[in-house]
Formats: sequence, structure tokens, C-alpha cells
Amino acid sequence: MIDKVYVIDTSGFIAQVDFRDGTTVTVPAVVDEIMDSSSRLRFDLLKDAGLRVELPDGACREKVRSAAISTGDVSVLSVTDLDILAKALELKSWFGVILVTDDYAIQNVAANLGIECKTAATPGIRKKVLWELKCTGCGNVVESGNVVGSGKAVVSGKAMKSGKAMVSGNVVESGIECPICGSGVRRRRVKG
Repeated sequence: MIDKVYVIDTSGFIAQVDFRDGTTVTVPAVVDEIMDSSSRLRFDLLKDAGLRVELPDGACREKVRSAAISTGDVSVLSVTDLDILAKALELKSWFGVILVTDDYAIQNVAANLGIECKTAATPGIRKKVLWELKCTGCGNVVESGNVVGSGKAVVSGKAMKSGKAMVSGNVVESGIECPICGSGVRRRRVKG
């Protein structure tokens, strides 16, 4: 019988999902995101019951990053999001993994990697989606996920600070401008 492993994102601690029928794992960056006292208590209780906090494998991080680029979700995923996906992918080859998250971009990338997801408090995604970044002014479709020599991510042909781009609706609010006309960039569903 294959053991069941729950890889828990921050929402799993907030919503207090039941994990009695399997092993629990998370990544250090998720632990850093736990702020409120009830979530911290939930983390402590799970830790006492055997929750493991582990870094993901570097090769799995690269596979996840490639998958996020191919789905168009890389611009809205944080380092923590990539780590939780990488840990789930790493354990997937050995165990029956269930990734617990309410983040739709994480769920979308997980679906494309064949990782089963369970939501904590939301309905979850219904189907896989492909996204592109498109200029709101001239309509230029910009490539996401590239890295320039400075280590800053290039999302629209211009360098931006690394980390998670903030999204309000489908507008990426990170100071990203179109390299052609200087207008803002919007995430747009291509397929799904």
C-alpha cells in the first residue's frame, strides 16, 4: 500500500484541515507565513504529531518553474509557492501525495504536473488554464519567466524585482511596463 502524504500550504493551517489518515509535510517558507495564533497553534499541534518541515529538491524546483512558465502562472507564484509545489513533486514519486492549498495558480501548476490537490476552504479549480501576459495599450504579448544577468525576473521585457507579482483581478501590479509602449501588463486566459 502506498502511504498518503499531505503537503500543506499555509491555507491548510488556517482552515484546520484533518490529516489523520496520512503523513504531513510542509516547507520552511510556509512556516514563516503563519502569522495568527490559531494557525500557529495548529502548526505546533501537527508538529508534535509528526509534521515534517523540509526543503524541496533543487531539480524539482526547476521542473516546477518550467511548468509554471508553460502555464503562464510564474508571474503570480512566490518562492514559497514554488517550494511547496517542488516538495509535492519530489514526494510524488514515492508516495500518494495530496497538496493542500487554496491558491488557484498553485492548483493549476499542480494539475499540469499530475499532483492531486485538496482545498482547505475554497471550491478549487475546475480545469487547467493557460495564461499569457498582454500589454493593455498596444496588445503586445510578453514572455514571462526569463531571467536577466542581474537576477531580476523579466516579465514584460523590462526587469522587475524578483518575488511574487501582486495581482488584482488579472492586472499584474508590480510596476511591469510593456517594452514597446510603456503601458501596464494584464494576465489573460489563453486556454482552459
